Amino acid sequence: KARQMLGAFTDYLRAGLSGLRRDAGPLADELALAEAYLRVQQSRMEERLCYVIEADERARAALLPPLLLQPLVENAVQHGLEPALDGGTVRVLARTEGGELVIEVHDDGRGPQAPPRMPQGNGVALANIRERLAQGFGPAASLEIAAADPGTVARLRLPLETSPSAVPTRNSN
Repeated sequence: KARQMLGAFTDYLRAGLSGLRRDAGPLADELALAEAYLRVQQSRMEERLCYVIEADERARAALLPPLLLQPLVENAVQHGLEPALDGGTVRVLARTEGGELVIEVHDDGRGPQAPPRMPQGNGVALANIRERLAQGFGPAASLEIAAADPGTVARLRLPLETSPSAVPTRNSN
């Protein structure tokens, strides 16, 4: 079990570090990072954590800034499933709709109305994502967090971009 967890953790670090070196990359890379993280958490939580990742080929090829998806997956596990006695399932779904890339992270855990966990969670990750979307895409991108039946769904929408020159770059200030 320790060897499995170490392998999953190594994959997670490798995927995360490669994504930090660029302004944008394919969603496929972000999905690989999310899966590596979920494998690490599954080693820890065992049968209490299941996950499903589904994305069509066009969505997988879409470009987005690094680490927009990861905090949403972490929140689903840490706030939705980990505190729940039976755990649950995280579903990451990505598709294209018209000119948008739509990514959903759904957990069937406690839901957004559940009492907050002790000192963890103060909304910084979500505020950071919203700020990055506003700076990079203006009103064309959004992050919505909503109650689901059961659990929570985080829905990320951004313009569908498939060539590196079309993706906004970070300020070099």
